[in-house]
Amino acid sequence: MTRQELADTLALLFPHREWPKPLHVLRGLRLVASGASPSEAARTVGTTARRLGKARQATDPVEDLLGVPLHDIDTQTRQRSTQMLGQLLLGRCAELAFERIYKRELRTEEFQLRDLREGRTDTDYRVLNGRGRPVYRVNIKFYGSLLRQAPQLVGLEPDDCFALATYKIHSALQKQHEDGLPYFYAIVGVPQLTGESVGRSIPSALVETVALVHQAPRATAKRQFEDAAIDHLVQQGHAVFTQTLEQVLEADWYILSARRADKLLRELLFQRVFALRVRNFTRAYRRAEVDMHFSLAADLIPLREFLATLRDHGPQKITTLLERGDY
Repeated sequence: MTRQELADTLALLFPHREWPKPLHVLRGLRLVASGASPSEAARTVGTTARRLGKARQATDPVEDLLGVPLHDIDTQTRQRSTQMLGQLLLGRCAELAFERIYKRELRTEEFQLRDLREGRTDTDYRVLNGRGRPVYRVNIKFYGSLLRQAPQLVGLEPDDCFALATYKIHSALQKQHEDGLPYFYAIVGVPQLTGESVGRSIPSALVETVALVHQAPRATAKRQFEDAAIDHLVQQGHAVFTQTLEQVLEADWYILSARRADKLLRELLFQRVFALRVRNFTRAYRRAEVDMHFSLAADLIPLREFLATLRDHGPQKITTLLERGDY
């Protein structure tokens, strides 16, 4: 990637807002190259003429600003950025697909879906009743990788196995107790559709920019670059976004309440949490979480069944089913 390509990519990612510091100085250099005076360019981008002049005189302005040259992105950082952007796009597609399915199947304005994703908490949405009061919390979960050893480890077939970290089950149930709102997961998976496979189809300029920022010691607001890259793919209707969204929409969706997850965890603890049966688990499975494994067919409820019950019988019945752990 050249300096011009980096600047062009930043212009795509931040078309209507300031470029994150310190790369806002590159925008100043871009304005000077277009004919603006250094003082005018510095004022426009929110820096000083002195700082802009220092970047203009530098042999490599990017290295001067970020502390790392453009050509010095290492392979590991590039691979991590590819996988991370792919995973973020998968998550965004799952959220958008859930919204579409919810609106299509419910066919009523009585239950509104409130988007909470910007808060980056353990809740993606709240379902509100006709009076605008919250009745449920929803967390979207996408899975793509199959546990090939599932038959030996947890007694399930690989394509019938969904893993959820035990600490997340505990956290969800705590949130339910604190708020008095039933909490459930909306779950979808497409075999072999993973962050890595999706990331390979993301334009290289986006991956290189995110990788550069993550490797740069002086870069700030690194999460902004990731979010901006995903926003750009979605808003432009890029092929990697539309194709991924189509696959997620066509997949089978399920729901699992926090109560049911906790109930099954306690009933099937040693059968389905194989980490408890493995000596030195953290050494044998580095970075692995302690997961509970659920059967899609036997333990989870199809999302369309859940929405049909909500539509036809109202929130009272759903609340009872969720709280009893039947759903």
